[in-house]
This record gives sequence, C-alpha cells and structure tokens, in this order.
Amino acid sequence: MKNDYKYDQFGNLDTDYYVERAYAIRRAYFAQSVKQAKAAFAKWFASLIPARSGHTAH
Repeated sequence: MKNDYKYDQFGNLDTDYYVERAYAIRRAYFAQSVKQAKAAFAKWFASLIPARSGHTAH
C-alpha cells in the first residue's frame, strides 16, 4: 500500500497542510456555486422581462 500522506519535520501528520488544502477546495467549490447561482438568477430575471415582438408600442 502506497503511503501518500504528508508529514511535518517531527514525523507527525502535517495538519496545517491538509487544513489549507481543505480551505482551497472549499473556496473553489464556493466560487463555482456562486457562479452557478448568478447564472440561474440572470436566467430567471431575464424570463421576467417580456420579449420584444418586433411591433412598436404606438
């Protein structure tokens, strides 16, 4: 079994490294969620505006 864990200089599991990786993953996930929410909101908001039929109002 291959051991891919990262250890600190004292031979302990490097928790700072893994906490920072978790923060980076969380930031990426949150950024993607915000982008998707923004796109969904823009699509919803655009559906509220009536489409132009090509006819003038007067």
